[in-house]
Amino acid sequence: MGNLDLTPKPLLLKIWKIVTWHWRLQLAINAPFGVFWLADKTNPAVHQFDMSLLTAMQAEWLAPMIGIS
Repeated sequence: MGNLDLTPKPLLLKIWKIVTWHWRLQLAINAPFGVFWLADKTNPAVHQFDMSLLTAMQAEWLAPMIGIS
């Protein structure tokens, strides 16, 4: 028990660890959307895939909901 360092950590260091954890969690959650956004901005074939997917689904009921008529 004599070897233990029981000095409290500074409050700012504790706050930084909590903020960093939340920031990492946000990055992990939003990373897939960032990949889709990057693909949308750099590759026009993404929109062609969306249209081919919609026509393959034959979703007449879905078209008015997303503005395709």
